[in-house]
Amino acid sequence: MKRLTASEARKNWFRVLDEVAAGEVVVLERKGQRLVLHREDKKVTKSKQQFPDYTRLLRVPDADQADRWSWDWQGESQDLVSVSRKKQ
Repeated sequence: MKRLTASEARKNWFRVLDEVAAGEVVVLERKGQRLVLHREDKKVTKSKQQFPDYTRLLRVPDADQADRWSWDWQGESQDLVSVSRKKQ
């Protein structure tokens, strides 16, 4: 069992969710209140463990080359757009 403050969990939220999905029990503590996060009991073997497919939600150009592009905010009147990153 892992214990975290709410602030620590907020900073590392997606890592915490991945750990819970992998079977770790996480206790979040905030102002004396404890919240316990755990994976729902389902029979899932590690070899058949499935993760959500986010490819339909994230519409990005060439996701397999994500280290070569980034997002740029164009202001309130426009959306986020992808831009090429220069290699360092």
